[in-house]
Amino acid sequence: MSRPLEIADLFKFERLKQMALSPDGAHAWLTTQKIDLDNNTSANRNYRVDLEGDVLSLCLLNTADVDGIVYSPAGDRIFFVSDGQVYMADANGSNPVQITYGVGGASCLVVSPQGDRVLFTRSVYENKDLQAAWENGQEPTTAQIYGASHPKANVRTANSLMYRHWDSWCENRRNHLFMVEVSTGKIVDLTPDGGDVPPIALESGCDYDFSPDGNHIAYVMNPDKMIARSTNNSIYLLSIDGIKRGEVRRISDSDGCDVSPRFISNTKVGYCSMLTPGYEADAVRFKVYDIETGQTRLYLADFERSIENPVVVDGEKILFSAQDFAHTCIYELDLNSGKVMQLTQGRTYSKFATTHDRSRMLVFAESLVDPLECFEISDLECFEPRTAMGDEKISREKRVALTNFGHVLHDVEMHEGKCIHYAYKDRTLEGYIITPPGFDESKRYPMILLIHGGPQGAFLDSFHYRWNVEMFASRGAVVAFCNPHGSTGYGHDLTRAISRHWSDECPDAIMTFVDAVLKEVPQIDPNRMSAAGASFGGFMINWLMGHTDRFKSFVSHDGIFNTEMSGYITDELWFCDYEFGGTPFDVPENYNRHSPHRFVKNFKTPTLVIQGEQDFRCFINEGVGLFTALQYMGVESRLVYFPNEGHWVLDPADSAVWYEEVIGWMMKHMDIE
Repeated sequence: MSRPLEIADLFKFERLKQMALSPDGAHAWLTTQKIDLDNNTSANRNYRVDLEGDVLSLCLLNTADVDGIVYSPAGDRIFFVSDGQVYMADANGSNPVQITYGVGGASCLVVSPQGDRVLFTRSVYENKDLQAAWENGQEPTTAQIYGASHPKANVRTANSLMYRHWDSWCENRRNHLFMVEVSTGKIVDLTPDGGDVPPIALESGCDYDFSPDGNHIAYVMNPDKMIARSTNNSIYLLSIDGIKRGEVRRISDSDGCDVSPRFISNTKVGYCSMLTPGYEADAVRFKVYDIETGQTRLYLADFERSIENPVVVDGEKILFSAQDFAHTCIYELDLNSGKVMQLTQGRTYSKFATTHDRSRMLVFAESLVDPLECFEISDLECFEPRTAMGDEKISREKRVALTNFGHVLHDVEMHEGKCIHYAYKDRTLEGYIITPPGFDESKRYPMILLIHGGPQGAFLDSFHYRWNVEMFASRGAVVAFCNPHGSTGYGHDLTRAISRHWSDECPDAIMTFVDAVLKEVPQIDPNRMSAAGASFGGFMINWLMGHTDRFKSFVSHDGIFNTEMSGYITDELWFCDYEFGGTPFDVPENYNRHSPHRFVKNFKTPTLVIQGEQDFRCFINEGVGLFTALQYMGVESRLVYFPNEGHWVLDPADSAVWYEEVIGWMMKHMDIE
């Protein structure tokens, strides 16, 4: 007998994190996160997959928690990170050997094509004396890190931005790019001077690469002095001789954000590029720099999607991911002709890995009703990219499931989302409707509206762990979400439409969607609706709070309340600079026009306010100020305050409490027991 999804269910299955495919395609490693909700802990588990025999076997390596597994180019060894150090083992995981020592951790391993060197990132104190003491086992105190006059003081100081980012303090440390020689264990700091490598903001996840001959390294660094106002991540080319550093030069040809360098040959470097300085959500194109001629070629100039995760195949093509409507799909770019073709559609493939000759491809696939699973896909179609609304189809590639972690949900009733299109002025927009378990067309149901963050972002056909739509529907409500102005994956014009216009048309477009949902599902009771959102979604909740009384309750998670003040206290200043057309002191009217705090006297809807103390993007004053305003107005309200969480609630126990608070609040005000 089927049952509704429960909060505990979200922590029962292993969550796929990473994959590594052997160069010959015969084997793969899969890394998962296993959560123990009772003890509020999590640990990585690693599986070796025999792709010739389809055998999945758990391999617990004889070290601490293992992460970041990569194969050697020959496929005879793997490298991975454990307890902040780089290890090497046989391809089957046996005979692990530690090859780095020292402090500062290790992450994002890249092995040279010769298999003799490994690149990794390590965190280093800017003060060399502190770093030396740390290397000798004397971990600096906070007072030492910040040069306090009293050795027992617990104080932080700052002389410049950016001293904190997202949810952590920089602690006067920098990311440096290191290289270790496998045979000797010798380590060299490749970026002893300058800024963070990779950058601490707008990075791609893997921002360095070896040339095929092993004589050059391309990496990303932001050269600007005030990185809090800069998106100028740039590609640098470093010559090396073994482990000796040579000359370095910047090869980016613009001041937009350039990331993900990938060597196509010894003389050509490809990378992802945003053309507009200061705009973090600009269309992502692809560029190729010719080392011999110094010329750069731009690709995908008119492509209506943004590229990510480029992978070089066949020596002359790039495979990449891109959001396509509410799905993430795989595309192919021919570097000779510049032609782009679409290989998948209508499914969300969150990650993919392929052999160089494309003989085997693995993907992580998910949907609203299916948590991440690993599939092998083959027999891919190849068609012209489809960008017209309503033209999306499900591609017909062959799929073979390699994992079944979601089997623990076999008795849970979940409903796939129904996609609807609706008109708002001169635009056609898209949304999804999810009905609850046991949906009966003869009954009346409340509705929950979810609003995505960003504002340049989207709700996808995916199994979200923090905002799981099936979880919201499980208690007996119809759930709806849309992708209005600012949404990605629907063409760059829609994405650009939100900047400088946060409160102009987007709120009306969202409420037009609500009316479309009510028309599409007449079983919804319009007098029992609630709405929730986080980040920009939280801002939009705060805006609606002062402009409509159609909802029984609101949930505002880490959303901007006073837009002008946010321009002074957020960590990434370029965001507000671009989104509001300047600084809060140069164009205060732009900030003020879109600020929810101006409409406090209209607040009357019961509201749950959620705030993380370590959220440096939407700072603590936003949530506390909003709650205080609601209390001033005598509006029923509740503050849920997580002292150890940032912009997202990640701790398992905190996450479980978050769901109970959010869903419980809305159920209470929609009269659902």
